Amino acid sequence: MIFVRTLTLIAIVEVTVSLSYCAEPGARDIVTESIANYEKDWRDALNYTYLEHQVSKDTTGNVKTTEVSEITVIDGTPYSRLIARSGNPLTGEEARKEEQKYRKAVSTRDAESSEQRSKRLRKYETDRRFLHEIPAAFDMLMVGTQSIDGRLNYVIHLTPRPGYVPQSRAARIFPCIEGKLWVDQQDLRWTKAEAEVIDTISIGWVMARIGPGARINLTQTKVEGGPWMSKEICINGAARILLVMNKDLNETMTYSGYKRAAPHPAAVTGNVH
Repeated sequence: MIFVRTLTLIAIVEVTVSLSYCAEPGARDIVTESIANYEKDWRDALNYTYLEHQVSKDTTGNVKTTEVSEITVIDGTPYSRLIARSGNPLTGEEARKEEQKYRKAVSTRDAESSEQRSKRLRKYETDRRFLHEIPAAFDMLMVGTQSIDGRLNYVIHLTPRPGYVPQSRAARIFPCIEGKLWVDQQDLRWTKAEAEVIDTISIGWVMARIGPGARINLTQTKVEGGPWMSKEICINGAARILLVMNKDLNETMTYSGYKRAAPHPAAVTGNVH
């Protein structure tokens, strides 16, 4: 599940980012502002707790595993705590282990030096700096408008820009993806994103590869009185791990129960440099 979670987290960023910037003036202006709004919402999310429901299916569509985790923030960065598996609360022993892990995380962050804490917050912030490569990475075309849940959206199609050379490791995926983005006209936020892998993607030190044809879908929702947050993320396709083991990916992650929590000192990451 760690591998699938890693792929899914990467997929979250790659969809929302790769479906986002550059090309014709109208689309450029819309998406430029939507990126700024995405970053604002991403920071505001540090003031929320919520639930993550992860469902993994086999090649026939049957459910293999289900997990529910509670996402909270410990001193400025998110923490995921497993609370249920296969439709049932954790057993006493499982719950005890999760409590130990949580207490250890709190203790570790409490014991950090100023330098260690700044480094952790800086890493969380800089993980998204590859957003700035998007203007060079994609051509964009406004293809129309569409109503979603009664709200009108711009529909923008993206294709990799020929000759683009990624400047960071995370941006290496851009030439391998094309897709479509729906941007809410009123709030200029991403309502929906669809991406398809068009060339093999290599991921990280595990030497995992996602093959052409894999699809990543994202939907977002507006939290009442608050930011736009993830509603559902789906990834389907075939992966090859360590260049030896083939694995079919059929993962769905849904998010619910958004509640504003007490602000944390590190929630405003704009002061981290």
